[in-house]
Amino acid sequence: MTGICGWCGPLSSQEYNAETVIEGMSSRLIRGEHDREMAAHIKRHAEMSLGLAVLPATTENGLANKDSYFAVLHGLCRWEDDALSQLSRRENDAAALIEGYRRYGKDVLKKIKGPFSLALIDAQAQEALIAIDRMAIQTLSYGIGKGGQFVFGTVTDSVKSFPEMTSTLSAQAIYNYLSNYVVPAPTAIFDEQQKLMPGQYVHFNRGRVDLGYYWQMPYTSARHGDSDSWVIRLKEVMDASFKTSIDGVQVDNLGSFLSGGLDSSTVSGLMKKHAGGGKTFTIGFDEPRYDESAYARLAAEHFGTEHYEYFVQPEDVLWAAPKIAEVYDEPYGNTSAVPALFCAKMAREHGVDVMLAGDGGDEIFAGNERYVMMKRIERYGLIPKSVRKYALEPLLHMPGVNKLPVAHQAYKLMKRYHIPMPERIYSYEYTANATAYGMFPAEVVDNIDVTLPRTLSHEVYGRADAQSMVQKMMFLDLQNALADNDLRKVNRMCQIAGVEVRYPMLEEQLVDFSATVPSEIMLPGLKLRHFFKQATADFLPQEIITKEKHGFGLPFAEWVIQDKALHEMVMDHLNMMLQRNILRPEFIQAVQESCRDDNDTGLRSMGWDLAMLEMWMQLHYDEGTGDKA
Repeated sequence: MTGICGWCGPLSSQEYNAETVIEGMSSRLIRGEHDREMAAHIKRHAEMSLGLAVLPATTENGLANKDSYFAVLHGLCRWEDDALSQLSRRENDAAALIEGYRRYGKDVLKKIKGPFSLALIDAQAQEALIAIDRMAIQTLSYGIGKGGQFVFGTVTDSVKSFPEMTSTLSAQAIYNYLSNYVVPAPTAIFDEQQKLMPGQYVHFNRGRVDLGYYWQMPYTSARHGDSDSWVIRLKEVMDASFKTSIDGVQVDNLGSFLSGGLDSSTVSGLMKKHAGGGKTFTIGFDEPRYDESAYARLAAEHFGTEHYEYFVQPEDVLWAAPKIAEVYDEPYGNTSAVPALFCAKMAREHGVDVMLAGDGGDEIFAGNERYVMMKRIERYGLIPKSVRKYALEPLLHMPGVNKLPVAHQAYKLMKRYHIPMPERIYSYEYTANATAYGMFPAEVVDNIDVTLPRTLSHEVYGRADAQSMVQKMMFLDLQNALADNDLRKVNRMCQIAGVEVRYPMLEEQLVDFSATVPSEIMLPGLKLRHFFKQATADFLPQEIITKEKHGFGLPFAEWVIQDKALHEMVMDHLNMMLQRNILRPEFIQAVQESCRDDNDTGLRSMGWDLAMLEMWMQLHYDEGTGDKA
């Protein structure tokens, strides 16, 4: 792990040694063999009223002190201010941050582009500012210590290790995780912490915590336009964004994830176009339903990249699972972390230092299938209200009518139309229809707000500065699908492998451009990714343009039944979870039963989620520094 950590505010007791405290916090940034190699490059400063650390401290990233100001900045940032850019080159980014804060206050955040996390402390004023980049490629958690100190870190473990920090693992936090298979921001796995969201900052001033956003997606209200002109512009912006993304990288050290989908194929093709080379890496499976390696191979041949493949086997999951649980500071249940890890590992073994990933394309260019699904449901509203209310809906409610295939489809459409957005999106999921009473013991279930995970989504959806439903869904997915999930997956798996990852699709100029595309050009009718496909039609193989969308998953549901060792690993960890008395025994036993034979009751995927929760608790919670609620 790389990143920053620290605190602002006096330690409550002279018994605490400030140097020891910051050493303990920064040690939690180190996970795995690759991180241990970087530990020598850490930079720290501590005194009784503040502490700061950054890992690794490089020519660009580091720690700076001017007068009463102390700052750390970590990332690949670019300064949109000539004077600050020059200062960054002369000294480092942290020095530029201090000077920028003196000039612009919090608005200095608007002068920074690229992935970053930062912290600035004014020791004299007992004031602090922390922030992360627009897309939340980097992360920060924060909380208030028992003595009123403002504590922060790239990982929750760093914040948790602060000696005056309480860390409560509650049933609510576990429910949030099981509802999303990640812990959704702004919540954290420990009740006393919060996580920053994309483009968010926290300003701490003598005990007062103020949150704000220095940037939001600048969506257009326009619906129509000249499609051909927009396509030409997209090609230009993609080329420019890609050049920015690979700036300073030697082609011999460059590679890309290649799944065979639109975005990874585009990124791989642009790598060859602009870098003149690069290696591509693909994960395959022996199960045809999950395997897209043939499409990846087709793209690699089309662009002429040096291509490598690895077929993941069940025994690979046994090797990967504990490493995944170790590197995540919160439980993480996305099974696609396993193939992502082996792809990054394969790249490292072939001499690659920097990997390019296509993540973000779906969220900025309307690529998720539910966008089309929700638009289809909205079409029901085009029927005049009087016809719906007095003719169609009474007919569909008549006994036996919805047993007819066409009427049944119309009935489902009607039912879903009347569910307000964004709740409608989640009406298909298990935990949207299950109750906490089935998952948690009666004595704790009253302490769980079962609406919280969806309330968080409602808040993000409502915060979108957009008029189009599709734009609002994309904004929601930038948080839920991208920041909370996919970026955390790719970042952490690359950290295990010891490679850097960059995201050409998330370069600011491309993201800003995507927000200006009129909604009916972005997603005309029900044509998924139509605009992006228009722009890449003469660049990608036709088979990739026309193929059906395919997720990047792991055949866990099949393997946990077929592979004895994987089955036993999952069962063992479910039995350990059973002993904790956190969840109802009947619930865990139902998950176990679902993993025993082909009669999946819809709970089999929970087998992985719970096994990863148990592994995470053993590595991050059972060390005696957490508190139960």
